[in-house]
Amino acid sequence: GTLETLLTCPATRLQILIGKFIVVVGNGFFSAGVSMLGLYIGFRSVAQIPEQMQTGIAAVLEWTTIAAVFSLLLPLTIFFAAVALSLSIYAKSFKEAQSLLMPLIMVSIIPVYAGVIPGMELSTTTALIPILNVSMAIKAIIAGAATAPLLAMVYASLIALAALSLLVCSKMFGRESAIFRSA
Repeated sequence: GTLETLLTCPATRLQILIGKFIVVVGNGFFSAGVSMLGLYIGFRSVAQIPEQMQTGIAAVLEWTTIAAVFSLLLPLTIFFAAVALSLSIYAKSFKEAQSLLMPLIMVSIIPVYAGVIPGMELSTTTALIPILNVSMAIKAIIAGAATAPLLAMVYASLIALAALSLLVCSKMFGRESAIFRSA
């Protein structure tokens, strides 16, 4: 309910959109960082972890692995932020925005879980499927099986998807009919 008030400020619509976008992306990265920190603290505080698990968890907690995972999460977070902002701009209320976002969340869970199915590998096909490609790429990075051409395909598809979603979001934010829908 504050968008109308924000639009009376001397800031342009693009500046308002960028401000909202930075907050949403920042929250996404903060959540990922807190999750990784929690994993690290949990790993360091439990002494009874079997040695095979320690080796696997230590591989996940290497700085190169963390950097690679965060670099994959950046375009994915941009995509989800732009989609969430587009839907929230369109929504007339907080409750409607939640109702519009829930199907997106439910649909995005399916490719994440499909990526951890045994036997699923990062390939030229899976590298182009949004969300599944991130799940598969992270699995390949942790296993040490990631190849540069496949990772390049994953990054290219994620960047294209993020750019497209940002374009749609900016177009939506520029439309009076989307922002000022009547109740």
